[in-house]
Amino acid sequence: MGITIVQKSDLQKKKPKATKALILAGGAVTGGSFKAGGLKALNDYLVGFQVTDFDLYVGISSGSLLAAPLMGGIPPHSILRSLDGTSKHFTQLRGWHYYRPNIDEFIGRPIRFFLKAASWIPTRMLRVLQHPSLVTAFPKNLLLFLQAPSLQRYDDMLSPLSDVLGPLSLTSFVDLLPSGLFDNRPIEHYIRTNIERNGLTNDFNVAAQMTGKRLYICAMTLDGAKRVIFGPGENTSATISEAVMASTAMPGFYRPASIRGIDYVDGGVQETADIDIAIRKGAQLLVCYNPFRPYEREQFVDAHKRRTYKGDLAAGGIFGVLNQIFRAAFHARLRMALKQFERDPSFKGDIILIEPRPDDVDFFMLNPFSLRHSVKAAQLGFTSVRNSIEEKFEEVKKIFASYGIKMSRARVNREYDLLKSRSADDDKVRKVLEERK
Repeated sequence: MGITIVQKSDLQKKKPKATKALILAGGAVTGGSFKAGGLKALNDYLVGFQVTDFDLYVGISSGSLLAAPLMGGIPPHSILRSLDGTSKHFTQLRGWHYYRPNIDEFIGRPIRFFLKAASWIPTRMLRVLQHPSLVTAFPKNLLLFLQAPSLQRYDDMLSPLSDVLGPLSLTSFVDLLPSGLFDNRPIEHYIRTNIERNGLTNDFNVAAQMTGKRLYICAMTLDGAKRVIFGPGENTSATISEAVMASTAMPGFYRPASIRGIDYVDGGVQETADIDIAIRKGAQLLVCYNPFRPYEREQFVDAHKRRTYKGDLAAGGIFGVLNQIFRAAFHARLRMALKQFERDPSFKGDIILIEPRPDDVDFFMLNPFSLRHSVKAAQLGFTSVRNSIEEKFEEVKKIFASYGIKMSRARVNREYDLLKSRSADDDKVRKVLEERK
């Protein structure tokens, strides 16, 4: 099933003023496009309410890229238009924003390595010359050791030498490796310039005062491995754009995001969706969107070779294996969190978790780091949410109705029919997805 529901409130009791939260988990580059397409579908189901009308937003990893503009009132269709540069709110989102090489470290680390290596021998020779007694003492201690070897004489021979020379190990070749392949500072610049372009604020507290909505973005400190929650009433040492940079700094792929002397990495490292934040902030209706779930069908389509493997993910190579492992780990954590709140007697709200179907071959075969698949991923996100909600439409409709939100199939089904007939043409798909509600 693509939708999981934890329903614990009294649905007969109307609660239109209850706090409503939208939680957007990670999913790499195409995961963001997938969610934008899915949010378009969810938005078009809603009547008299939009995904920009939630009271509270939580963004993790690539989800923070969407949570920030949604909190600012920018709808999904405008976010999708940023892919082709036709948005009135956003400048075009290009590959350079995601894939700027980590030039500083690719060039700087080898230079520092060879400078340190080149100075290693001269530095230690200078130390010896500064201690002439060592020149006469070492041969004497060496001769005594050779005449009658013992641990004590071995220590007598090397200890003075070690004291003068310091560590004898040469700089490790591991120091040549960068802390990440790419640098995501262009993402921060993109978010910051577009916030300014729309006359919005880059400050969490001011944004909450201006909009009446709260935005929380999660990351992890590299030194200490502590979860950091950026947002009003929490950590406000970073701007919104800096928090997005911190939350999207996927280890290995991006270098750690350095903000005022502190290094941060992807918020998804510790938590998949951070549902607890929204609940702690008073949310009673929580809609959680997680595009990163494991594949559970008996066949796997390799994204690169377009070949089909039956029942053997290992046949897809290391990328297929790692893709599945990370998806499984993130998904298992999220399931554990849902079970926790399902059993928690103090939680009296409702959670709607939206994910791709477990047999969604098309989405699983997308390269999660490729921007070339953004339009396709957005279309699949739209279709995935539509199909998932259709399976439990009456149940979802009943929950939303309890919070004063109406739902209708009409618009979504019309768009779904158009997408089915035009799926091979990216321009026509984009036109359907970018249509204003």
